[in-house]
Amino acid sequence: MNASTRRCWCTAAALLLLPSLAAAQDKPKPREFSADLGYVSTTGNTDVSTFNLGEKLVLRAGKWEHKQQFGSIYASQDGKQTSNLLFTNWRSDWSFHPRLALFGFVGYDRNTFAGISRRFEEALGLSAKLVTLSADTWALEAGLASNQQRATDGTEKSFASVRSATVYRHNFSKTAYFQQGVEFLPNLETSEDYRVNSESALVAPLSTHVAMKLGYVVRFDNLPETGRNKSDRIFTTGLQ
Repeated sequence: MNASTRRCWCTAAALLLLPSLAAAQDKPKPREFSADLGYVSTTGNTDVSTFNLGEKLVLRAGKWEHKQQFGSIYASQDGKQTSNLLFTNWRSDWSFHPRLALFGFVGYDRNTFAGISRRFEEALGLSAKLVTLSADTWALEAGLASNQQRATDGTEKSFASVRSATVYRHNFSKTAYFQQGVEFLPNLETSEDYRVNSESALVAPLSTHVAMKLGYVVRFDNLPETGRNKSDRIFTTGLQ
Protein backbone atom coordinates (compact mmCIF):
# COMPACT_ATOMS: atom_id res chain seq x y z
CA MET A 1 0.00 0.00 0.00
CA ASN A 2 1.58 3.30 -1.09
CA ALA A 3 1.57 6.52 0.94
CA SER A 4 -1.26 8.08 -1.08
CA THR A 5 -3.52 5.07 -0.52
CA ARG A 6 -2.76 5.05 3.21
CA ARG A 7 -3.69 8.73 3.45
CA CYS A 8 -7.02 8.04 1.71
CA TRP A 9 -7.84 5.20 4.11
CA CYS A 10 -6.91 7.35 7.14
CA THR A 11 -9.08 10.19 5.89
CA ALA A 12 -12.04 7.85 5.31
CA ALA A 13 -11.64 6.33 8.79
CA ALA A 14 -11.55 9.78 10.36
CA LEU A 15 -14.73 10.79 8.54
CA LEU A 16 -16.49 7.64 9.73
CA LEU A 17 -15.42 8.29 13.30
CA LEU A 18 -16.49 11.95 13.42
CA PRO A 19 -20.24 11.30 13.86
CA SER A 20 -19.65 8.83 16.70
CA LEU A 21 -17.20 11.20 18.40
CA ALA A 22 -19.67 14.07 18.10
CA ALA A 23 -22.43 11.88 19.51
CA ALA A 24 -20.22 10.93 22.44
CA GLN A 25 -19.45 14.58 23.17
CA ASP A 26 -23.16 15.53 22.93
CA LYS A 27 -24.30 12.58 25.03
CA PRO A 28 -26.78 13.79 27.70
CA LYS A 29 -25.64 13.83 31.29
CA PRO A 30 -26.80 10.89 33.46
CA ARG A 31 -28.25 13.30 36.03
CA GLU A 32 -29.65 16.84 35.74
CA PHE A 33 -31.34 19.05 38.31
CA SER A 34 -32.78 22.55 37.99
CA ALA A 35 -34.89 24.75 40.27
CA ASP A 36 -36.97 27.88 39.63
CA LEU A 37 -37.71 30.51 42.28
CA GLY A 38 -39.60 33.78 42.05
CA TYR A 39 -41.08 36.16 44.64
CA VAL A 40 -42.80 39.55 44.45
CA SER A 41 -44.08 41.59 47.41
CA THR A 42 -45.63 45.07 47.50
CA THR A 43 -46.86 47.06 50.51
CA GLY A 44 -48.51 50.44 50.89
CA ASN A 45 -51.84 51.22 49.29
CA THR A 46 -52.10 47.53 48.35
CA ASP A 47 -50.47 44.50 49.93
CA VAL A 48 -49.70 41.92 47.24
CA SER A 49 -47.40 38.92 47.38
CA THR A 50 -46.75 36.18 44.83
CA PHE A 51 -44.47 33.18 45.10
CA ASN A 52 -43.59 30.53 42.51
CA LEU A 53 -41.38 27.51 43.03
CA GLY A 54 -40.45 24.69 40.68
CA GLU A 55 -37.91 21.91 40.32
CA LYS A 56 -37.02 19.27 37.74
CA LEU A 57 -34.90 16.13 38.12
CA VAL A 58 -33.77 13.99 35.17
CA LEU A 59 -32.13 10.55 35.52
CA ARG A 60 -30.75 8.61 32.55
CA ALA A 61 -29.46 5.03 32.34
CA GLY A 62 -29.13 3.09 29.10
CA LYS A 63 -32.39 3.28 27.17
CA TRP A 64 -34.26 4.73 30.16
CA GLU A 65 -34.93 8.37 30.99
CA HIS A 66 -36.85 9.38 34.14
CA LYS A 67 -38.21 12.87 34.85
CA GLN A 68 -39.65 14.17 38.10
CA GLN A 69 -41.24 17.64 38.33
CA PHE A 70 -42.81 19.81 41.02
CA GLY A 71 -44.33 23.28 40.85
CA SER A 72 -46.30 25.65 43.05
CA ILE A 73 -47.76 29.13 42.55
CA TYR A 74 -49.23 31.06 45.48
CA ALA A 75 -50.58 34.61 45.56
CA SER A 76 -52.42 36.83 48.04
CA GLN A 77 -53.79 40.38 47.99
CA ASP A 78 -54.62 42.42 51.08
CA GLY A 79 -54.31 39.30 53.20
CA LYS A 80 -56.71 37.27 51.04
CA GLN A 81 -55.48 34.26 49.08
CA THR A 82 -56.01 34.72 45.32
CA SER A 83 -54.13 31.75 43.84
CA ASN A 84 -53.03 28.34 45.07
CA LEU A 85 -51.78 25.97 42.37
CA LEU A 86 -49.73 22.83 43.02
CA PHE A 87 -48.59 20.00 40.74
CA THR A 88 -46.12 17.14 40.72
CA ASN A 89 -45.50 14.27 38.31
CA TRP A 90 -43.17 11.43 37.35
CA ARG A 91 -42.48 10.18 33.84
CA SER A 92 -40.36 7.27 32.55
CA ASP A 93 -39.38 6.83 28.87
CA TRP A 94 -37.92 3.66 27.33
CA SER A 95 -36.28 4.27 23.94
CA PHE A 96 -36.56 1.33 21.55
CA HIS A 97 -35.46 3.45 18.58
CA PRO A 98 -33.29 6.61 18.28
CA ARG A 99 -36.47 8.63 17.62
CA LEU A 100 -39.18 6.58 19.35
CA ALA A 101 -39.94 5.77 22.99
CA LEU A 102 -42.68 4.29 25.14
CA PHE A 103 -43.60 6.38 28.18
CA GLY A 104 -45.45 5.99 31.45
CA PHE A 105 -46.73 9.00 33.37
CA VAL A 106 -48.30 9.60 36.79
CA GLY A 107 -49.30 13.07 37.94
CA TYR A 108 -51.12 15.01 40.62
CA ASP A 109 -52.40 18.57 40.60
CA ARG A 110 -54.51 20.87 42.76
CA ASN A 111 -56.07 24.18 41.78
CA THR A 112 -58.64 25.22 44.37
CA PHE A 113 -59.44 28.52 42.63
CA ALA A 114 -60.42 26.51 39.54
CA GLY A 115 -62.58 24.29 41.77
CA ILE A 116 -60.24 21.27 41.78
CA SER A 117 -59.20 19.98 45.21
CA ARG A 118 -57.20 17.11 43.71
CA ARG A 119 -56.73 15.30 40.41
CA PHE A 120 -54.68 12.17 39.65
CA GLU A 121 -53.66 11.00 36.18
CA GLU A 122 -51.95 7.81 34.98
CA ALA A 123 -50.98 7.46 31.31
CA LEU A 124 -49.17 5.18 28.85
CA GLY A 125 -48.18 6.20 25.34
CA LEU A 126 -45.68 6.69 22.54
CA SER A 127 -43.40 9.68 21.93
CA ALA A 128 -41.57 10.58 18.71
CA LYS A 129 -38.64 12.96 18.11
CA LEU A 130 -39.46 14.60 14.79
CA VAL A 131 -36.57 17.08 14.76
CA THR A 132 -33.23 16.54 16.54
CA LEU A 133 -30.92 19.32 15.38
CA SER A 134 -28.30 21.01 17.54
CA ALA A 135 -30.33 24.25 17.66
CA ASP A 136 -33.87 22.91 17.31
CA THR A 137 -35.80 19.93 18.68
CA TRP A 138 -39.44 19.01 18.20
CA ALA A 139 -41.29 16.06 19.74
CA LEU A 140 -44.83 14.69 19.66
CA GLU A 141 -46.52 12.21 21.99
CA ALA A 142 -49.88 10.50 22.34
CA GLY A 143 -51.36 7.96 24.73
CA LEU A 144 -54.32 6.90 26.85
CA ALA A 145 -54.87 8.04 30.42
CA SER A 146 -57.05 7.38 33.46
CA ASN A 147 -58.17 10.31 35.62
CA GLN A 148 -59.59 10.55 39.15
CA GLN A 149 -60.85 14.02 40.07
CA ARG A 150 -62.45 15.61 43.13
CA ALA A 151 -63.96 19.11 43.06
CA THR A 152 -63.92 21.54 45.97
CA ASP A 153 -67.68 20.95 46.41
CA GLY A 154 -67.00 17.24 47.05
CA THR A 155 -68.09 16.00 43.61
CA GLU A 156 -65.96 13.10 42.34
CA LYS A 157 -65.60 11.61 38.88
CA SER A 158 -63.32 9.14 37.11
CA PHE A 159 -62.87 9.01 33.35
CA ALA A 160 -60.60 7.90 30.52
CA SER A 161 -58.87 10.48 28.37
CA VAL A 162 -56.30 10.94 25.62
CA ARG A 163 -52.96 12.44 26.56
CA SER A 164 -51.39 14.24 23.60
CA ALA A 165 -48.66 16.86 23.60
CA THR A 166 -45.98 18.57 21.57
CA VAL A 167 -42.79 20.33 22.69
CA TYR A 168 -40.56 22.59 20.59
CA ARG A 169 -37.24 23.99 21.78
CA HIS A 170 -34.81 26.41 20.13
CA ASN A 171 -31.33 26.77 21.60
CA PHE A 172 -29.73 30.18 21.19
CA SER A 173 -26.64 28.81 22.95
CA LYS A 174 -25.81 25.94 25.32
CA THR A 175 -27.56 27.71 28.20
CA ALA A 176 -30.04 30.12 26.54
CA TYR A 177 -33.19 28.75 24.92
CA PHE A 178 -36.87 29.20 24.13
CA GLN A 179 -39.30 26.33 24.73
CA GLN A 180 -42.97 25.95 23.85
CA GLY A 181 -45.12 23.07 25.06
CA VAL A 182 -48.82 22.33 24.48
CA GLU A 183 -50.99 19.55 25.96
CA PHE A 184 -54.43 18.51 24.65
CA LEU A 185 -56.35 16.33 27.14
CA PRO A 186 -59.84 15.35 25.91
CA ASN A 187 -62.26 13.31 28.01
CA LEU A 188 -63.24 10.19 26.03
CA GLU A 189 -66.61 9.97 27.79
CA THR A 190 -67.78 13.60 27.43
CA SER A 191 -66.85 15.29 24.15
CA GLU A 192 -67.16 18.89 25.42
CA ASP A 193 -64.94 18.14 28.41
CA TYR A 194 -61.36 18.79 27.35
CA ARG A 195 -58.36 20.69 28.70
CA VAL A 196 -55.53 22.51 26.93
CA ASN A 197 -52.36 23.46 28.79
CA SER A 198 -49.71 25.68 27.22
CA GLU A 199 -46.34 26.77 28.60
CA SER A 200 -43.90 29.21 27.01
CA ALA A 201 -40.47 29.64 28.61
CA LEU A 202 -37.48 31.85 27.82
CA VAL A 203 -34.23 31.21 29.70
CA ALA A 204 -31.18 33.50 29.56
CA PRO A 205 -27.98 32.78 31.54
CA LEU A 206 -26.69 35.19 34.18
CA SER A 207 -23.72 33.01 35.11
CA THR A 208 -22.50 29.44 34.68
CA HIS A 209 -25.14 28.00 37.03
CA VAL A 210 -27.80 30.74 37.30
CA ALA A 211 -30.24 31.97 34.66
CA MET A 212 -33.22 34.30 34.39
CA LYS A 213 -36.44 32.54 33.40
CA LEU A 214 -39.62 34.09 32.00
CA GLY A 215 -42.64 31.81 31.85
CA TYR A 216 -46.21 32.15 30.58
CA VAL A 217 -48.71 29.38 31.29
CA VAL A 218 -52.29 29.06 30.02
CA ARG A 219 -54.55 26.41 31.57
CA PHE A 220 -57.85 26.08 29.66
CA ASP A 221 -60.78 23.89 30.73
CA ASN A 222 -63.68 23.87 28.28
CA LEU A 223 -66.04 22.41 30.92
CA PRO A 224 -64.98 24.10 34.18
CA GLU A 225 -66.48 23.57 37.60
CA THR A 226 -69.69 25.51 38.32
CA GLY A 227 -69.06 29.22 38.73
CA ARG A 228 -65.44 29.05 37.51
CA ASN A 229 -63.78 30.62 34.46
CA LYS A 230 -62.58 28.47 31.61
CA SER A 231 -58.98 29.67 31.64
CA ASP A 232 -56.16 30.67 33.98
CA ARG A 233 -53.22 32.70 32.64
CA ILE A 234 -50.04 32.82 34.70
CA PHE A 235 -46.93 34.92 34.02
CA THR A 236 -43.87 34.21 36.15
CA THR A 237 -40.34 35.56 36.36
CA GLY A 238 -37.50 34.33 38.51
CA LEU A 239 -34.16 32.63 38.76
CA GLN A 240 -33.33 29.14 37.55
